[in-house]
Amino acid sequence: MNGLSTISDQIRARREELGLSLAQLARRADTSAATASRYETGWARFEVYTLRKLATALGCELVISLRPKAGAAVRPSGSEVVRRLQRLFWDQRLAVEHLEANPLWVVERVIELGRLDDIRLLVRFLGRERFLQHVAEARFSSEKTRAFWQQILDREGVPCTTRSFRDEAASFWRASRR
Repeated sequence: MNGLSTISDQIRARREELGLSLAQLARRADTSAATASRYETGWARFEVYTLRKLATALGCELVISLRPKAGAAVRPSGSEVVRRLQRLFWDQRLAVEHLEANPLWVVERVIELGRLDDIRLLVRFLGRERFLQHVAEARFSSEKTRAFWQQILDREGVPCTTRSFRDEAASFWRASRR
């Protein structure tokens, strides 16, 4: 049973191994058949209390652990970062030198136009703290993007030091009209 990849697969396999129906498992666990079915079919909102009841009903011990994702800590090479992010830099050819000489420019482009995988790649390359510091210094062209990253920075305890382009443009035009 340990070779099964998900908790749902393990619950289903153990129930079938014991020859129990969903209704029988639910009765043993003092829950509904619908709940037992959700836990077997990959429902993503598991509750530890219910998992314990299902484990006991299946004659199992519930063991919960956290393991780092494989390869998550490996720092990508500069050339790999450039290859994967080049599509975001249509107006100028991105080079490995830019990653060290102009990281703020790279971060701004990625947080405005990139996908989650692009951000993860850049975090792995720059390191979490350095990436967040650059985000705190970034100028945002979109108010939505600024608000999103402001929330991330607040959660991480990193003060945001800049405003969006729109805020700067508005204050410039107000000042110039006087």
